[in-house]
Amino acid sequence: MRTPCPDQAGRRLRHANTLLCAAALCALATAPAHATLINYQNFDNLSAFTLNGATAGINTGGQGVVGPSGARVLRLTNTTGQSGSAFLTSPFSLAADASFSSYFEFQFTNQINGGADGIVFTVQKVANTAGGSGGGIGYQGLSPSIGVEFDNWNNGAGDGNNANHAGIDVNGNVNSVVRADTLPAQLDSGSVFHSWVDYNGATDELEVRLALTDTRPTAALMSYTVDLVTLLGTTDAFIGFTSGTGAAGAYHDIRRWVFTGEFNPIVDPDDPVDPGTVPEPGSLALLSLGLLGVFGGLRRRALAT
Repeated sequence: MRTPCPDQAGRRLRHANTLLCAAALCALATAPAHATLINYQNFDNLSAFTLNGATAGINTGGQGVVGPSGARVLRLTNTTGQSGSAFLTSPFSLAADASFSSYFEFQFTNQINGGADGIVFTVQKVANTAGGSGGGIGYQGLSPSIGVEFDNWNNGAGDGNNANHAGIDVNGNVNSVVRADTLPAQLDSGSVFHSWVDYNGATDELEVRLALTDTRPTAALMSYTVDLVTLLGTTDAFIGFTSGTGAAGAYHDIRRWVFTGEFNPIVDPDDPVDPGTVPEPGSLALLSLGLLGVFGGLRRRALAT
Protein backbone atom coordinates (compact mmCIF):
# COMPACT_ATOMS: atom_id res chain seq x y z
CA MET A 1 0.00 0.00 0.00
CA ARG A 2 1.37 3.37 -1.02
CA THR A 3 1.72 5.86 1.86
CA PRO A 4 0.84 9.46 0.96
CA CYS A 5 3.55 12.01 1.44
CA PRO A 6 3.15 14.30 4.49
CA ASP A 7 2.04 17.23 2.29
CA GLN A 8 -0.83 15.20 0.78
CA ALA A 9 -1.99 13.97 4.20
CA GLY A 10 -1.85 17.52 5.55
CA ARG A 11 -3.90 18.85 2.66
CA ARG A 12 -6.53 16.15 3.20
CA LEU A 13 -6.68 16.90 6.91
CA ARG A 14 -7.00 20.64 6.32
CA HIS A 15 -9.75 20.03 3.76
CA ALA A 16 -11.66 17.78 6.16
CA ASN A 17 -11.27 20.31 8.97
CA THR A 18 -12.61 23.07 6.71
CA LEU A 19 -15.68 21.00 5.83
CA LEU A 20 -16.22 20.08 9.47
CA CYS A 21 -16.09 23.74 10.53
CA ALA A 22 -18.53 24.69 7.77
CA ALA A 23 -20.96 22.01 8.92
CA ALA A 24 -20.65 23.16 12.52
CA LEU A 25 -21.39 26.75 11.53
CA CYS A 26 -24.38 25.54 9.54
CA ALA A 27 -25.70 23.70 12.60
CA LEU A 28 -25.26 26.75 14.81
CA ALA A 29 -26.91 29.03 12.27
CA THR A 30 -29.93 26.84 11.57
CA ALA A 31 -30.79 25.13 14.83
CA PRO A 32 -32.12 28.22 16.65
CA ALA A 33 -33.05 30.25 13.58
CA HIS A 34 -36.79 30.46 14.01
CA ALA A 35 -39.01 33.40 14.82
CA THR A 36 -40.89 33.75 18.08
CA LEU A 37 -44.32 32.15 17.70
CA ILE A 38 -47.11 32.95 20.16
CA ASN A 39 -50.28 30.94 19.68
CA TYR A 40 -53.20 31.42 22.07
CA GLN A 41 -56.24 29.54 20.82
CA ASN A 42 -57.82 30.37 24.20
CA PHE A 43 -56.67 32.03 27.41
CA ASP A 44 -56.70 29.15 29.89
CA ASN A 45 -53.21 30.18 31.02
CA LEU A 46 -52.12 33.80 31.45
CA SER A 47 -48.81 33.10 33.19
CA ALA A 48 -46.85 34.72 30.32
CA PHE A 49 -48.71 38.03 30.69
CA THR A 50 -48.31 41.12 32.85
CA LEU A 51 -51.83 42.34 33.64
CA ASN A 52 -52.32 45.99 34.56
CA GLY A 53 -55.11 48.15 35.93
CA ALA A 54 -58.63 46.74 35.74
CA THR A 55 -57.46 43.78 33.64
CA ALA A 56 -55.52 42.37 36.61
CA GLY A 57 -58.66 42.31 38.76
CA ILE A 58 -60.85 40.76 36.08
CA ASN A 59 -58.65 37.82 35.05
CA THR A 60 -57.75 36.06 38.29
CA GLY A 61 -56.19 32.72 39.16
CA GLY A 62 -53.74 32.92 36.28
CA GLN A 63 -56.39 32.43 33.62
CA GLY A 64 -58.89 34.33 31.54
CA VAL A 65 -62.63 34.50 32.17
CA VAL A 66 -65.24 32.33 30.48
CA GLY A 67 -66.49 34.19 27.41
CA PRO A 68 -69.77 33.98 25.47
CA SER A 69 -68.60 30.91 23.51
CA GLY A 70 -67.68 28.97 26.65
CA ALA A 71 -63.93 29.28 26.03
CA ARG A 72 -61.73 31.42 28.26
CA VAL A 73 -60.96 34.88 26.90
CA LEU A 74 -58.63 37.70 27.89
CA ARG A 75 -61.12 40.28 29.20
CA LEU A 76 -59.60 43.75 29.32
CA THR A 77 -62.55 45.63 30.88
CA ASN A 78 -65.94 44.63 32.29
CA THR A 79 -67.68 47.82 33.48
CA THR A 80 -67.53 51.61 33.32
CA GLY A 81 -64.69 53.91 34.39
CA GLN A 82 -61.84 51.47 33.75
CA SER A 83 -58.40 51.34 32.19
CA GLY A 84 -56.53 48.09 31.72
CA SER A 85 -53.93 46.28 29.67
CA ALA A 86 -52.23 42.93 29.14
CA PHE A 87 -48.70 42.65 27.75
CA LEU A 88 -46.46 39.66 27.32
CA THR A 89 -43.91 39.85 30.13
CA SER A 90 -41.00 38.88 27.88
CA PRO A 91 -40.06 41.25 25.04
CA PHE A 92 -39.62 40.20 21.46
CA SER A 93 -36.51 41.35 19.65
CA LEU A 94 -36.52 43.75 16.72
CA ALA A 95 -32.76 43.31 16.26
CA ALA A 96 -32.89 40.90 13.29
CA ASP A 97 -35.30 42.30 10.71
CA ALA A 98 -37.62 44.36 12.96
CA SER A 99 -40.71 42.63 11.62
CA PHE A 100 -43.79 40.87 12.93
CA SER A 101 -47.12 39.41 11.87
CA SER A 102 -50.11 39.13 14.18
CA TYR A 103 -53.66 37.82 14.04
CA PHE A 104 -56.27 38.18 16.76
CA GLU A 105 -59.99 37.77 17.34
CA PHE A 106 -61.91 40.23 19.49
CA GLN A 107 -65.48 40.83 20.61
CA PHE A 108 -67.33 43.61 22.43
CA THR A 109 -70.38 42.43 24.42
CA ASN A 110 -72.54 43.47 27.39
CA GLN A 111 -72.77 47.10 26.29
CA ILE A 112 -73.37 49.55 29.14
CA ASN A 113 -74.89 52.98 28.38
CA GLY A 114 -74.37 52.46 24.66
CA GLY A 115 -71.01 50.70 24.93
CA ALA A 116 -67.45 52.09 24.83
CA ASP A 117 -64.59 52.64 24.27
CA GLY A 118 -62.68 49.89 22.44
CA ILE A 119 -59.28 48.19 22.36
CA VAL A 120 -55.77 48.98 21.11
CA PHE A 121 -53.22 46.42 19.91
CA THR A 122 -50.03 47.99 21.24
CA VAL A 123 -46.26 47.73 20.77
CA GLN A 124 -44.28 49.67 23.38
CA LYS A 125 -41.11 49.70 25.53
CA VAL A 126 -42.50 48.31 28.80
CA ALA A 127 -45.04 45.71 29.91
CA ASN A 128 -46.38 47.10 33.18
CA THR A 129 -48.46 50.13 32.18
CA ALA A 130 -51.98 51.08 31.19
CA GLY A 131 -52.95 54.47 29.83
CA GLY A 132 -55.98 56.72 30.18
CA SER A 133 -59.51 55.43 30.72
CA GLY A 134 -62.56 56.37 28.67
CA GLY A 135 -61.60 57.84 25.32
CA GLY A 136 -57.95 57.10 26.14
CA ILE A 137 -58.78 53.38 25.50
CA GLY A 138 -56.06 52.38 27.97
CA TYR A 139 -53.51 53.63 25.43
CA GLN A 140 -53.40 57.39 25.93
CA GLY A 141 -50.06 58.49 27.38
CA LEU A 142 -48.11 55.33 26.50
CA SER A 143 -45.03 56.76 24.79
CA PRO A 144 -43.08 55.73 22.84
CA SER A 145 -45.43 53.24 21.24
CA ILE A 146 -47.52 52.39 18.23
CA GLY A 147 -51.09 51.13 18.44
CA VAL A 148 -53.96 49.91 16.29
CA GLU A 149 -57.27 51.00 17.80
CA PHE A 150 -60.79 49.68 17.30
CA ASP A 151 -63.04 52.36 18.79
CA ASN A 152 -66.83 52.35 19.19
CA TRP A 153 -67.33 55.76 20.79
CA ASN A 154 -67.47 59.18 19.15
CA ASN A 155 -65.09 61.49 20.99
CA GLY A 156 -65.40 64.29 18.45
CA ALA A 157 -63.10 65.50 15.71
CA GLY A 158 -60.18 63.32 16.84
CA ASP A 159 -62.35 60.29 16.08
CA GLY A 160 -63.63 61.78 12.84
CA ASN A 161 -66.98 62.30 14.60
CA ASN A 162 -67.47 58.57 14.09
CA ALA A 163 -68.63 56.08 16.72
CA ASN A 164 -67.42 53.07 14.73
CA HIS A 165 -63.87 53.37 13.43
CA ALA A 166 -60.33 52.01 13.47
CA GLY A 167 -57.06 53.91 13.55
CA ILE A 168 -53.29 53.74 13.81
CA ASP A 169 -52.03 55.66 16.84
CA VAL A 170 -48.52 56.84 17.71
CA ASN A 171 -46.89 57.62 21.07
CA GLY A 172 -50.00 57.39 23.21
CA ASN A 173 -52.02 59.86 21.15
CA VAL A 174 -55.50 58.55 20.33
CA ASN A 175 -55.97 61.12 17.56
CA SER A 176 -55.02 58.61 14.90
CA VAL A 177 -52.44 59.31 12.19
CA VAL A 178 -54.48 57.05 9.89
CA ARG A 179 -58.17 56.26 10.36
CA ALA A 180 -60.69 53.91 8.73
CA ASP A 181 -64.27 55.11 9.05
CA THR A 182 -65.99 52.21 7.28
CA LEU A 183 -65.76 48.83 9.01
CA PRO A 184 -67.33 45.44 8.14
CA ALA A 185 -69.90 45.81 10.95
CA GLN A 186 -70.65 47.76 14.11
CA LEU A 187 -67.97 47.05 16.71
CA ASP A 188 -70.61 47.00 19.47
CA SER A 189 -72.86 44.54 17.60
CA GLY A 190 -71.51 41.52 19.48
CA SER A 191 -69.91 40.20 16.29
CA VAL A 192 -66.57 38.41 16.43
CA PHE A 193 -63.96 40.44 14.53
CA HIS A 194 -60.73 39.12 13.04
CA SER A 195 -57.74 41.42 12.61
CA TRP A 196 -54.32 41.04 11.02
CA VAL A 197 -51.51 43.47 11.85
CA ASP A 198 -48.30 43.05 9.84
CA TYR A 199 -45.11 45.09 10.03
CA ASN A 200 -42.40 44.66 7.39
CA GLY A 201 -39.08 45.97 8.71
CA ALA A 202 -37.58 45.92 5.22
CA THR A 203 -40.11 48.47 3.94
CA ASP A 204 -41.19 50.07 7.26
CA GLU A 205 -44.78 49.37 6.24
CA LEU A 206 -47.47 48.65 8.84
CA GLU A 207 -50.70 47.14 7.47
CA VAL A 208 -53.99 46.41 9.22
CA ARG A 209 -56.78 44.14 8.01
CA LEU A 210 -60.22 43.47 9.49
CA ALA A 211 -62.92 40.92 8.67
CA LEU A 212 -65.88 39.03 10.11
CA THR A 213 -64.30 35.65 9.29
CA ASP A 214 -60.79 34.25 9.61
CA THR A 215 -60.24 34.52 5.85
CA ARG A 216 -57.48 37.10 5.44
CA PRO A 217 -58.58 40.01 3.19
CA THR A 218 -56.41 40.78 0.19
CA ALA A 219 -56.60 44.53 0.67
CA ALA A 220 -55.44 46.32 3.81
CA LEU A 221 -57.92 48.43 5.75
CA MET A 222 -55.13 50.84 6.78
CA SER A 223 -51.40 51.25 6.22
CA TYR A 224 -48.72 53.50 7.66
CA THR A 225 -44.99 53.90 7.06
CA VAL A 226 -42.91 54.03 10.24
CA ASP A 227 -39.43 53.00 11.37
CA LEU A 228 -40.43 51.06 14.45
CA VAL A 229 -36.95 50.71 15.96
CA THR A 230 -36.33 54.45 15.65
CA LEU A 231 -39.77 55.23 17.07
CA LEU A 232 -39.29 53.01 20.12
CA GLY A 233 -35.60 53.79 20.55
CA THR A 234 -34.89 50.14 21.35
CA THR A 235 -34.79 46.71 19.74
CA ASP A 236 -36.73 45.14 22.64
CA ALA A 237 -40.49 45.58 22.32
CA PHE A 238 -43.46 44.50 24.43
CA ILE A 239 -46.69 43.52 22.72
CA GLY A 240 -50.22 43.34 24.03
CA PHE A 241 -53.61 45.00 24.27
CA THR A 242 -55.13 47.95 26.10
CA SER A 243 -58.72 49.03 26.72
CA GLY A 244 -60.63 51.76 28.49
CA THR A 245 -64.17 52.68 29.44
CA GLY A 246 -65.79 55.88 30.70
CA ALA A 247 -69.43 56.63 31.46
CA ALA A 248 -70.22 53.88 28.97
CA GLY A 249 -68.56 50.48 29.01
CA ALA A 250 -68.52 46.90 27.79
CA TYR A 251 -66.81 43.56 27.99
CA HIS A 252 -63.77 43.96 25.75
CA ASP A 253 -62.53 40.45 24.99
CA ILE A 254 -59.55 39.04 23.11
CA ARG A 255 -60.64 35.55 22.06
CA ARG A 256 -57.60 34.27 20.21
CA TRP A 257 -54.11 35.57 19.36
CA VAL A 258 -51.32 34.43 17.08
CA PHE A 259 -48.07 36.40 16.80
CA THR A 260 -44.79 35.67 15.02
CA GLY A 261 -41.66 37.80 15.23
CA GLU A 262 -41.10 37.96 11.50
CA PHE A 263 -42.95 39.26 8.46
CA ASN A 264 -44.91 36.12 7.60
CA PRO A 265 -48.59 37.11 7.15
CA ILE A 266 -50.86 34.60 8.88
CA VAL A 267 -53.18 33.02 6.34
CA ASP A 268 -54.41 30.08 8.43
CA PRO A 269 -54.74 30.99 12.14
CA ASP A 270 -55.23 27.29 12.97
CA ASP A 271 -51.83 26.50 11.42
CA PRO A 272 -49.98 29.84 11.63
CA VAL A 273 -46.56 28.65 10.45
CA ASP A 274 -46.77 27.43 6.86
CA PRO A 275 -44.27 24.55 6.48
CA GLY A 276 -44.19 25.22 2.76
CA THR A 277 -42.57 28.62 3.24
CA VAL A 278 -40.81 28.42 6.60
CA PRO A 279 -38.32 25.53 6.99
CA GLU A 280 -38.74 23.43 10.12
CA PRO A 281 -35.87 24.43 12.46
CA GLY A 282 -35.64 20.84 13.69
CA SER A 283 -35.23 19.54 10.15
CA LEU A 284 -32.48 22.04 9.42
CA ALA A 285 -30.70 21.06 12.60
CA LEU A 286 -30.93 17.35 11.75
CA LEU A 287 -29.54 18.05 8.28
CA SER A 288 -26.63 19.91 9.82
CA LEU A 289 -25.96 17.10 12.29
CA GLY A 290 -25.95 14.66 9.39
CA LEU A 291 -23.38 16.79 7.60
CA LEU A 292 -21.28 16.86 10.74
CA GLY A 293 -21.31 13.06 10.78
CA VAL A 294 -20.29 12.80 7.13
CA PHE A 295 -17.48 15.31 7.39
CA GLY A 296 -16.34 13.83 10.69
CA GLY A 297 -15.92 10.52 8.90
CA LEU A 298 -13.86 12.21 6.19
CA ARG A 299 -11.61 13.70 8.84
CA ARG A 300 -11.03 10.31 10.47
CA ARG A 301 -10.14 8.81 7.08
CA ALA A 302 -7.68 11.64 6.45
CA LEU A 303 -6.03 11.01 9.81
CA ALA A 304 -5.85 7.27 9.16
CA THR A 305 -4.12 7.57 5.75
